[in-house]
Amino acid sequence: MGSTQTPRIGIIGGMGNEAMVDLIEKIDAIKGSSKREFIAFGNARLAYKPEEVMQTWLPTDLPELRKVDTAAFTLRFMQYLGADVMGLACNSAHELFRKLLPDVPVTFVDMIHRTAHTLEGTKDKVLVMGVNSLVDSGLYQTALMEQGVASTKPSVENQQKVMTAIYDPAFGIKTAQITPDAEALLCDVIRSECEQQGCSKVVLGCTELPLALTAINCERFKQEGLIPESIDLIDASQVLAECLLTASGNGKPLDHTLDDFKGEHTDWFAPLTFKVTSLSAIARIQKEVFRHTVEFLIARGQSVTGSYLHLPTLFVSSSADDVEDKLIDMGIPVHCAGDDLGTVIVDALQCYYADMDKNTATR
Repeated sequence: MGSTQTPRIGIIGGMGNEAMVDLIEKIDAIKGSSKREFIAFGNARLAYKPEEVMQTWLPTDLPELRKVDTAAFTLRFMQYLGADVMGLACNSAHELFRKLLPDVPVTFVDMIHRTAHTLEGTKDKVLVMGVNSLVDSGLYQTALMEQGVASTKPSVENQQKVMTAIYDPAFGIKTAQITPDAEALLCDVIRSECEQQGCSKVVLGCTELPLALTAINCERFKQEGLIPESIDLIDASQVLAECLLTASGNGKPLDHTLDDFKGEHTDWFAPLTFKVTSLSAIARIQKEVFRHTVEFLIARGQSVTGSYLHLPTLFVSSSADDVEDKLIDMGIPVHCAGDDLGTVIVDALQCYYADMDKNTATR
C-alpha cells in the first residue's frame, strides 16, 4: 500500500516515546534502512495516566476501556496512513494489541515471539525483566517455553526495584532521564537474581530497560563488578529493529471511514506531525520535544511522571505524499524538520496541556 515496492514500516510508540526513539536509532544503524518509508506514531494516549500506574484494573474499568478503544483506533489510523508492516515499541502492550490485530490487515512483527525465537535451543535459564504487567502476564515465559527455554522472573523485592528504576518520579527512566540511581537498582536486580536463581541470560522485556542497560553501559557495569561478566543481556528492541526491516507485507485500505473506528472511550489528541527525510531526523526532533516538555512542565511546577504526559507525535517519510494528503484532510498540520522547532513544539505543548487541564477540571 506504500508508494514504494518495499513495505512501508509503521512503528507505534508512546509508552513511552523514549523507547520509540531508541528503536528508531537502532533501525537507522542497520544497513539499507535509509531506503525504506516509515510512519512513527508516538501516541502517549495509549499509556496509563500517572494516577493509574501500578494499580490493578478490571477489563470493565475506565482505564482499560480507554486503552482498548485507543489502541484499536491507533491501529486503524496506521492502516489509514498506509502501513504495510507494523511493530510496537512496547513489550507489555503486546497482550492488548494481539487481541485487536486479527481484525487489521497488516503484517505485525511480534517483538516477544521474535526475541524468544533468537534463544531457541539455549540451555541457560533466562531472567525476564520488565514492568509488573509484563512479568506477571507470562508473555515472555510462554514464548520462551515454546522454544524449549527455561525462564524465571525477579523476586517480589527485586521486581519492586525494577518498577522504581522505571517509574520513580525523581529519577526513574520514565522521567526522560537516565540516572545513576536507576542504573544501580537495575544492576542490583541482575546481580541478585543471577546469584540466587542461576540465570546467565537476561531478556530486557521492557523497552525502557535498554535505555539504561545499553551495550556500552553494561560493559562498564561488568568492569566495575556491578553485574557478572558472564551475563548475556538480550535487547528485545534490537531484535524488533532487525525483524522490521526483513518482514514482508501488503496493507489494505480501510473499508470504512476512519471516524467509524472511534470507540466510546477512544482517547485522541491530534499528534504534532513532521515529515522527515531520515530516521536520524525523527530521533533529533523527538529529543527536542522531550527537552521542551521537561522545561515546559518545570515552568508549571510539574515534572514528567509517566508516558501519558508526553506530547503525541507523528513522523512520516517525506516521500510518502499520500500520507501528507490524508493528514491534511484530517486537519492535522504537517511540519518540516527545518521549521522553527522551538516555537512549533511549545505551541503544541500549550494546546496539549490546556486540553489535559480542561479534561481534569471536568472530571
